[in-house]
Amino acid sequence: MPHGRDDYIHGTGREEQQRLSRLNQLINASSLSRLRIQPGERVLDVGSGIGQMARAMAAAAGTAGVVVGVERSAAQIVEGRRQAGAAIAGLDIREGDALALPLRDDEWGSFGVAHTRFLLEHVREPDRVVAGMVRALRPGGRIVLEDDDHDVLRLHPA
Repeated sequence: MPHGRDDYIHGTGREEQQRLSRLNQLINASSLSRLRIQPGERVLDVGSGIGQMARAMAAAAGTAGVVVGVERSAAQIVEGRRQAGAAIAGLDIREGDALALPLRDDEWGSFGVAHTRFLLEHVREPDRVVAGMVRALRPGGRIVLEDDDHDVLRLHPA
């Protein structure tokens, strides 16, 4: 069952942040290769968490690119900034809700890539999140959804 805004199942404590950091270390390179981010590209990352993937995307987009990350948890944003150690050119992490993306009027329809990972399983209306991501894309842009589908997970014995 998807979770609401105030009951994120994993929490944002130190142990969870360490787990997320290890997970990012394991899968970011593979995810990044499939995103095929081009130098100078504008990227939207919805549910940025501690920002490791957003930082990797910003590096791929280069100094002429822009990555806008959206994360609802101030604690995750603070940890991401701590991990980064310094501001990263072209990276803008914003506190906000995936259901109401905090984009300026001139940013809608301007992104070449809209990405989310491990977010849709936690929101009550994932279709609304995806609709916002589609609206943020420029014509010809691409959307990348990386998530779990717990409906297909079967364990035997239970």
